[in-house]
Amino acid sequence: MSHYWNTCSILASNRDEFLDRPTQEAHFHSFENHAPNPESPGNILSGRDEKAGGTWLGINRAGRVALLTNITEPAKKFDSSRGELTSSFLLSDSAHPLQDEVGKIVSPNAVFAGFNLLLLSPALRPDGKLSYDSLLVTNHGSGGTITSRFLSTQERSCGGVSNGVDGAGGNDWPKINHASHDLGAILRPSSTKEWTETNITDHLFEVLAWRSPEPITDRSQLRNTVHVAAIPITIEGSTEYVKPAFYGTRSSTVLLVRRDGVVLFIERDVWKLVDGKAVKLEPPTERRFRFNINV
Repeated sequence: MSHYWNTCSILASNRDEFLDRPTQEAHFHSFENHAPNPESPGNILSGRDEKAGGTWLGINRAGRVALLTNITEPAKKFDSSRGELTSSFLLSDSAHPLQDEVGKIVSPNAVFAGFNLLLLSPALRPDGKLSYDSLLVTNHGSGGTITSRFLSTQERSCGGVSNGVDGAGGNDWPKINHASHDLGAILRPSSTKEWTETNITDHLFEVLAWRSPEPITDRSQLRNTVHVAAIPITIEGSTEYVKPAFYGTRSSTVLLVRRDGVVLFIERDVWKLVDGKAVKLEPPTERRFRFNINV
């Protein structure tokens, strides 16, 4: 997440997931269990995980943003879904300080598989322009105690959230370092290039498309590449034999929020299953949404 000088806030994210996991593309909704109603689209814009019901990235009409990453670890079963954390935050209309929200979105005694959760809450500055408070919530791994911290000044300027453990190397993954460096090009004013909305979004999708020159052959190497070309992976930690399934970057999302509250949300499909085969979409299909935040 990064702040384009006096113009907008920027977030760019890939969703790396098994290609056969049932998913709804980005649309406005309210996490209802029935089919979306075009006449009453809801206040939350996100894709939806049909299996667990939550989302990995979303924004609501009030400007709240939630981004979830799963910590890479052997699989364990928990009654609580990590996707509920994002949905609870996006559904809340509370005006409480951001750090107070953690206790509201996490049920007492709830235990989760490992996760990192970035929460962003908008606020109007005295000059009438928009800014964001930001909080990172994590359990540091499967079944861990949930803690939260505000982002550092450097992270607020230009940083990333990985699938690693915060404070234990997760912030230094090669993919995070590479993407942060490339994202920094937007933040460095240049006399030879005028950044417009179009070339900002084009550049961000290029950042999300970067692939490691070394082939990725197993899950432990995913930290080395931003774009994950689909590969067959077996779920670690399963007590039963599970046939390897294709895993890769399913979608890329770019979110721009201007200081005047205008939002641009673009979701592009990247890899998908076609007749049981992993296919990279060329050109990618995409969905664009533009709306004004109600602060």
